[in-house]
Amino acid sequence: MNRALNGLLIFILSITSVLGQDTVLTYLQAKDRLVKKNFYLLAAHFEIDQAEAQVIQSRLYYNPTFYWNQEAYNTTSEKYLKASNQYEGQINQTIAIAGKHSNTVKLAKINLEINKVQFTDVMRSLLYDLANNYNNLAALEAKEKLYNEVLTSYQRLIAASKKELEVGAISVTEDLRIKSEYIAVKSQALDNANQKEQYLSQLRTLLQYPKDTLVQVTQKIPLYNNALVLDSLIDRALVVRPDLKVSKLYQEYQQQNLKLQRSLAVPDLSIGYDYDLGGNYRQNYNGLVLQMPLPLFNRNQGSIKEAKYSIQQSALQRDYLKVTITNQVIAAFNQYKKIYDGLTNYTDEYLNSLTQLNKNTNTYFQKRDISLLEFIDYQRIYISTNIQLIELRQQFLNSVNTLNFSVGETVIDY
Repeated sequence: MNRALNGLLIFILSITSVLGQDTVLTYLQAKDRLVKKNFYLLAAHFEIDQAEAQVIQSRLYYNPTFYWNQEAYNTTSEKYLKASNQYEGQINQTIAIAGKHSNTVKLAKINLEINKVQFTDVMRSLLYDLANNYNNLAALEAKEKLYNEVLTSYQRLIAASKKELEVGAISVTEDLRIKSEYIAVKSQALDNANQKEQYLSQLRTLLQYPKDTLVQVTQKIPLYNNALVLDSLIDRALVVRPDLKVSKLYQEYQQQNLKLQRSLAVPDLSIGYDYDLGGNYRQNYNGLVLQMPLPLFNRNQGSIKEAKYSIQQSALQRDYLKVTITNQVIAAFNQYKKIYDGLTNYTDEYLNSLTQLNKNTNTYFQKRDISLLEFIDYQRIYISTNIQLIELRQQFLNSVNTLNFSVGETVIDY
C-alpha cells in the first residue's frame, strides 16, 4: 500500500514539474500549431464546406408538381367527397430553359473557388499576425534578459554599498543615487513585463494554448538575401497574391452572373399530364399541359443592367488592387534593405567591446577608479545600446514578415 502511494506521489510531482515548465516554441512550431488549432481558421474552412453545399444545391432540378381536383359535394345524391363521380389529376414538371440551370451551376462553382482562395488569404493574414506577435514577444524576452542582467549587477552593488556606507566609505547621497537608478531600471523592466504579458495573451489566443501556459520564443535573425530583385518580387506578387486571385475570380463571377441574369429573362417552361374523369368535354379525358409566363413586363432588365455595372466595377477594383500590391511590395522591399543597413552597424566586434566595457565598469567602480556618475552613465549607455539593437532586430524580422506578406508567399524563411 505504501509503495502504491509513493508511486502515485512521484507521478503527481512529475506531472506538476512538467506543467510548471515553460513551453519553448520555435516559429516553425508556432506556424504548424496555428494551422491545426486556430479557431478562426477552422471556422473559415466551413465557408468552403458551405460553398460546396451550394454547388450541390445548384445541380438539383425542380421538383414535379402534383395537382388533384375532385367533387366536394354532389347536390343530386347529397353526398360529400365522392371521387368516383368526378376527379381530375395533373402532374407538372418545370424545366429551366435558356441555360439557367447550367449558368447557376457554373456560378456556384466560381463561388466555391473564391471561398477556397479566400481561405488561403485568411491563413496568410493569420500567419502575418502570428509572425509579428512572435517577433515582438521575442524582442520583449531579450529586453527582459537584459534588464535582469543589469538589475542583478545593481543588486550586488547595493549590497556592497550597504557595507561601505556602514564604514563611511561612501556617502548617503551616493547610496541613494545607486538605489534610485536601480528603481528606474526596475520600473522599465516592469513596463516590459506588462507588454510581454499582452503579447503572450495574443499568442495563446492565436495558438489556442491554455490560459496558464508559459511560452518562450526564440529570436532567429535570417541571413540577408542580396539576390532579391524588386521587379521580380512585384511580378511574383501579381501572380501568387490570393487577394488578387479572388479579385480575378470575382470578375469571372460577375461575368457569369450576367449570363445567368440574361437567361433568367426567359421564363421557365412547365410540361404536364392531365387526366379528367368526367369534367371535360368527354369522359376519361387525357391532356397535355404546357405553361409559361409571358415576358411582357418583367424581362429581368434591372438585374441585367446591374450585372453589367458589377463587371465594370470589379475590373476597376482589380486594377486598383494591382497598383496597391505593387506599392506594398516596393515599400516592404525598401524597408527590408534600409533596416538591414542599420543592423550592419552593430558588428560582433562592437558588441563584444560593449559587453567587456560593462564588465570593466563594474570592476572599476568597485575599485573607485571611476566616479558614480561615470558608472551610471556607462550603465545607461549599455542598456540603451542593447535595447536599440534588440528593437532593430525586431524591426528587421517584422520587415521580413511584411515582405513575405506583401509578395504573398515565403520569400525569406526563418
